[in-house]
Amino acid sequence: MNKVRGVQTRQLLTATLAIGFIGRAAFLLLTPTFYAPDERPHFEYVKYLAEQHSLPVSTTATDEYFQPPLYYLLLTPFYSLAHALSLRDSITVRILRAFSILLWGITVLLAFKFLECLSVDDAFVKIFVVGMIALLPTFTFLSSVINNDNLILPIGAAILWLLVRPEPSLKNSALIGILLGLGLLTKLTAIVYAPLIALTLLMRFRKTGAPLVLLHLALSIIPALIIWSPWALRAWGLYGSLSGMSGTVPFEWGTAIPVIWGELGEINKTFWAVSGEYNNVSSFYPIVGKLLFYLSLAGLLYGLLFKRERLISLAREDAAVMLASALAILINLVLILILLYHQGQGRYLFPLLIPIALLMAVGLRVFPASGAANSRIHVSAFFITYVLSFICFSLAVFRA
Repeated sequence: MNKVRGVQTRQLLTATLAIGFIGRAAFLLLTPTFYAPDERPHFEYVKYLAEQHSLPVSTTATDEYFQPPLYYLLLTPFYSLAHALSLRDSITVRILRAFSILLWGITVLLAFKFLECLSVDDAFVKIFVVGMIALLPTFTFLSSVINNDNLILPIGAAILWLLVRPEPSLKNSALIGILLGLGLLTKLTAIVYAPLIALTLLMRFRKTGAPLVLLHLALSIIPALIIWSPWALRAWGLYGSLSGMSGTVPFEWGTAIPVIWGELGEINKTFWAVSGEYNNVSSFYPIVGKLLFYLSLAGLLYGLLFKRERLISLAREDAAVMLASALAILINLVLILILLYHQGQGRYLFPLLIPIALLMAVGLRVFPASGAANSRIHVSAFFITYVLSFICFSLAVFRA
C-alpha cells in the first residue's frame, strides 16, 4: 500500500508540474505583447543595456531604470541575439519571457531540496506546497512574462535550502550572504530575506553560544552588503534614496489605518489570481484563494489553541524556519505598506511564497479531513482546476 501511495504521489506531483509548465507556455505565447505589469519598461531596460552598454538613469515615474540591474543583465544576451537576427519586438519579448519559465523551473527544483532537508514526508503537505509554486494563478501569469520578481524567487529558494541544510557550516552562511547580495542586486524586496536569515540562524544556533551565532550572522550579512553597496551608493547619489523610487508617495500615519486596510485587501486579492497589464483581469478567482487562506489561518489558530501536539508533530524540526518565516512575512507586509505606500501588490509577497505555502499546508493539515487517503488527490485537483479555469478565462479576456 505504501508503495502504491508513493507512486500515486509522484504521479500527482508530475501532473502538477506538467500543468504548471503548460499554463506558463500558454501565457507566454498568447498574452499580448507588453500586456503584463510593467513589461514594456522592463523590456526597455534590457534594450538600453544591450544597445547603450551602460546603466540607465531613471527620469520618469513610469520607467524601471531605478531598479537594480542583475535581472536585466542576464536577459541582455538573449535580446542581443534576437536583435542580431532582426526579430520583431513581439518575438523578442517571447524569447525573454521564456527565461522567466526557466527561472520558475529552478525555483521548483530548489523547493524540492528545501522540503527534502526539512524531511517533509507528508504527501498532503508536499503536494500543497508544490501546487502553490506551480499553479498559483497570479504566479503562473507573472512567471511567464518579463518581470524582475522572477529572479528573486530562485535566489530566495536557494537561501531557504541553505538555511535548513542538516549540517550548517561557515561556508554555508557565506553562500547565503552572497545570494542575499545577488537578491538585492535584483530587487530591493529581497531585503525581506535578511530578517528570515537572522531569525532562522538565531533559532538554529541558540544553544551553541553567542560568538558562533554572531559569526554566522556576520557571514550571512556582510557579503550581501559588500555586493549591494556600490549599487546602493549609486542610487543614493542619483535619487536620494536606496530604492531609487521617485514615484513613491510618502507615508502619513494620520491616514494610515483606512489605507492600510485597503492595501491589505489589494495584496490579498492580487496575490491569488490576477492577470493583465494592470492586474485588471480577475473575476471571482481571488475570492477562492482568499477562502483557502482564511481556512488555513483558522487551522493554524485551531492547532495553537486546541491541537498543539498535533501542530508540533507536523512542524518537528521545521519549527525554527516556520516561526522565522511567519515573522518575516509580517515584516514584509510592514515594509510593503510603508515603503511602497499605495502600491500594495500580492507579488511583493512572492519572495516568501515557499514559506507561505508551507505554513498554509500545515494549517490545513491540522484538520482531520486532510488525513484522508484521497486528500492529496483533492488538493492536486483543486489547484489544477483553479489555474486551468483562470488561464482560459484570462486568455478569453485578452482576445476580447
